[in-house]
Amino acid sequence: MTKGLSGAGFDIDLSEGKARESSLASILCERSTKVEVKSDKKCRHTGNLFIEFEQPSGPSGIATTEAGWWAFEFLDDCWLALPTQRVKELARRAYREGRIRQGGDYNNYRGVLVPIAWVLNGSLDPEKG
Repeated sequence: MTKGLSGAGFDIDLSEGKARESSLASILCERSTKVEVKSDKKCRHTGNLFIEFEQPSGPSGIATTEAGWWAFEFLDDCWLALPTQRVKELARRAYREGRIRQGGDYNNYRGVLVPIAWVLNGSLDPEKG
């Protein structure tokens, strides 16, 4: 007969969970943290995030951002938040792989397409997807 839902290591899992909650709360509540917010509604159909790096007048987007975090709205009120450094790493990989496209308002911007699978995979190794 089961005496509860917790298993071995529950105390460790709880401690780790509380630490991660604190980490997220500090990101969300830190007033000095800048967040670049992008709405990417095409992402739900394509599986790619468009990360802008250039507009007609020169560098823009990820190439010039001062934000510490980027948040992509990929569904209504559903966000994917990443440290800017991670977004830059993913964008560089996409650029090296030739995933450069025109996009944004009236296709006036150049950017790269980053598959969400790369974000979820957590790897920058092209062999690991």
